Amino acid sequence: MDILLNHIWYTNSIEKNLKDRDFMVNGNSNWELIVEMLLVFVLTPYLTARVVSWAGHISKKMLVEDLGPNSQLAVGGLGVAIHELGHAAFAFLFHHKVTHVQLLNFHYAATGNLGSVEHSWNQKSIYQRLGNFFIGLAPFYTCSMAIFLLQKFLLGNSLEFTKYINQNSSLNLSEFGNVFNQITNSFITGLTNASWIFIIIYLILAVMIASTGYDLSREDFQTVNQGILSWIVVVIVVAVLTLLFNFQVPMTVFMNGFFVLSIIFLMQAILYVVISILLIGILSFL
Repeated sequence: MDILLNHIWYTNSIEKNLKDRDFMVNGNSNWELIVEMLLVFVLTPYLTARVVSWAGHISKKMLVEDLGPNSQLAVGGLGVAIHELGHAAFAFLFHHKVTHVQLLNFHYAATGNLGSVEHSWNQKSIYQRLGNFFIGLAPFYTCSMAIFLLQKFLLGNSLEFTKYINQNSSLNLSEFGNVFNQITNSFITGLTNASWIFIIIYLILAVMIASTGYDLSREDFQTVNQGILSWIVVVIVVAVLTLLFNFQVPMTVFMNGFFVLSIIFLMQAILYVVISILLIGILSFL
């Protein structure tokens, strides 16, 4: 009898240990998914916009110092307009009450603003509150998409996003190099195959966008901060629902796609900001 009881106790102990181990493994995996989603959907857009904004600020500063304050509108006016249009579009998307949109302010010396979007929102609405996160970062995406479309229609060439989005695994360092090589090769190929008139138009428009459009102001990041906590909560809730309904695989694919697009936009933006800085430097000597 004692032997039988000991055997039962030993068997139950093994089963309990296995269950505990499975729980710990699944628990660790669950936490990893939540952390990964926060890194991809919160930290990645924030940091990429920060880096590009820093580069864009250098470009705008160089524009003012080398070509004069009015060059912000004469040269960078298109970038300012797309910048403000991004804020406005995302404000409408998240149901904010947009009271005033000024894509270009020709009297910027009096107010200090090249353009502006005034909007209000219901602080009781989680959707409108988290919308601030995207409204503040919007110019990073609208400027990137504008340059992408210019490259597609004027140079007849564009990046193959799906080549990287369809991957089910995360990027490694060598693949980051491949992404950057594709961006530069796409740019060079477009310049090689397009006619001179389209190349000139493209470079002018790209410089007008990149020289000012990517520079996010302190107020823009204050808007981002107003929505970041709500967005974090929503991401965590979505992560929990993903685990409950076993949607880890499609969510992983979606995360990888979003992350790759963010990196592509980051590298593309830096490339064109550098080009704008070089062209501004050349214009300053003419």
